[in-house]
Amino acid sequence: MKTKILTGAASMLAYLLTAVTVLTFFISCNKSEIKSTLAQQKDGPFSINELVYMPGYADQFTGSTSSPASSVSGNSDKYNSFYGPAIQMGNGHSRSWVNISHDGKVLGIGVEMTDEALHGLPTDPTAFAASTFILPLHQKAKEFTAFDHVTINWNVHGHEPQHVYDRPHFDFHFYKISVADQLAIPIYPVAPAKFDNNPPAGYMPPLYLHTPGGVPQMGAHWVNLLAPELNGGVFTHTFIYGSYDGKVTFEEPMITLATLESGNTIHQDIRQPDHYAPVNKYYPTRYNIWENSNNNRHYVSLDEMVWR
Repeated sequence: MKTKILTGAASMLAYLLTAVTVLTFFISCNKSEIKSTLAQQKDGPFSINELVYMPGYADQFTGSTSSPASSVSGNSDKYNSFYGPAIQMGNGHSRSWVNISHDGKVLGIGVEMTDEALHGLPTDPTAFAASTFILPLHQKAKEFTAFDHVTINWNVHGHEPQHVYDRPHFDFHFYKISVADQLAIPIYPVAPAKFDNNPPAGYMPPLYLHTPGGVPQMGAHWVNLLAPELNGGVFTHTFIYGSYDGKVTFEEPMITLATLESGNTIHQDIRQPDHYAPVNKYYPTRYNIWENSNNNRHYVSLDEMVWR
């Protein structure tokens, strides 16, 4: 089984190398344009007093206790939602959030988007700055989790390899480095040794492949060799890791526009590495996609958090 997967993976390398080239072209833009998204913060339609209800912790819907965290996730007197500032995205807004129980446990971290945020997005595939949305995290999220901020990248035509990731989709980068460090990552030819400097053994899950080259303002990308789209299936959502200069720098659910618009609720386990950095932080073991029909908003989250 593993031999078959690795053989198939080798055949993907040429496509993935092309993907890096295309992405490098799209992303080679002025860093000041990306930074400007931080100045586009608006109150939007959100309230800081709302709670994010996470499906999968089903007691708020059915009264069940199918999850160890369900006793806190569905009861407003046992946890709080803390938000980052609202950012304009498309015709709507998005913001980050983190749910923390009253006894200090992180229950989940993620992104909330109004339905309008999925519309009115750039149609020019080279408009990288306009298609990039930097979401600051609340200080409590930065304190208790490994993450510093979230960057959403919109890909209107997807990207290479053809017939794999060439569908309109979003990259939800949960970065472990600062915005300044993220934006300082150059194009691959400027610092190939840093892109090619892999984290030590055990810091990436097994059967994750470091794709050739790298993307400016992102880093190197590691794809899941067990993902359906790399084994004859169709890409709807997947999970990618990133690295730069020997460190794991981001964790990334990559999700098609069609999947978000479907409103379907999806839970997917995240395969885990053996080692983590930084330590003494909460790390996710699952990602989730859903729509709340009560407020007409879309959510992407990382949850089933474990203290590492």
